[in-house]
Amino acid sequence: MRINVLSKGLFSLIIDKGRVGKQREGFCESGPMDSNAYDWANFLAFNLDGTPCIEAIGEMQIRVDEDCVIAVTGREPSLDIDGIAQAVYQSQKVSAGATITFKSALLGSKAYLAICGNWQVPKAVGSACTVVREQLGGLDGKGCVLKDGDCIEVLANTRVKDNAKMRTLAQQHIDDYGFIESIRVIPGYQFTSFSTVAVRTFETSTYTVSSSIDRMGFRLTGESVASDIENMRSEAIHLGAIQVPGDGQPIVMMRDRQTLGGYPKLGCVSPCDISRLAQAVPGEKVNFVFQDEEEARADWLLMTSRRRRLQGEIL
Repeated sequence: MRINVLSKGLFSLIIDKGRVGKQREGFCESGPMDSNAYDWANFLAFNLDGTPCIEAIGEMQIRVDEDCVIAVTGREPSLDIDGIAQAVYQSQKVSAGATITFKSALLGSKAYLAICGNWQVPKAVGSACTVVREQLGGLDGKGCVLKDGDCIEVLANTRVKDNAKMRTLAQQHIDDYGFIESIRVIPGYQFTSFSTVAVRTFETSTYTVSSSIDRMGFRLTGESVASDIENMRSEAIHLGAIQVPGDGQPIVMMRDRQTLGGYPKLGCVSPCDISRLAQAVPGEKVNFVFQDEEEARADWLLMTSRRRRLQGEIL
């Protein structure tokens, strides 16, 4: 099957699970900004975990030349097939020659399109994930974003029968992407270098997502917080690490972050909340609350077990 890109949207990439464990070799982790939406898209499209899919900002339009099964997820996503609105967060059968249009309702948020099958895209350093800065991955293997006229080949998944029951994630189980609840943060390596006043300021202030956001990091604006560290050696940066440069404005490191950083880290966004933050758009307000690592671990185990239970019920 051929997937023809008719309209690329603002910024669309081929992504997969990313280059897990390759930071030690100098490659950024990459992967989906919203891993929850990515995982659900592949599950609903009858794909195995880690199968490539499309992460799109803005409205994207494609055409398929064979019958297939797709799923669209993300923050307030929408899906049209041949101009007719279809449900998201569920399997959709698409006929050969159909035009698929999908997007997120909020400009800057990401929508995910999974198509059932074996994606024929090259892998670089163990992953097909596109990293523009490193000129790695993607359709051409050189880190290029998708463009109008691109063609992606997908081999049919023979595990899915014609009479297979389509999968649906009920509305009440779709992630809440609002920011009424605070983003949970685990104290970082340099936490004790921030004064009690600085920590309290961070936890009681409201920060605004700035326009300086990308797959590398989200810069926040608000009350300044400062560390008493003036110089430090660069060290590895984890997904969600909150670096605080000299101006005191926090930067949350995201999927395409550099492998090393030399700013003190106040903490790290909980893996339970990083997908929610990754879907924020400039101008949105966020708050933070600290939790210890045992609470964070318990929250993560509860979230993953809940997902497995839901998937078992859907099958």
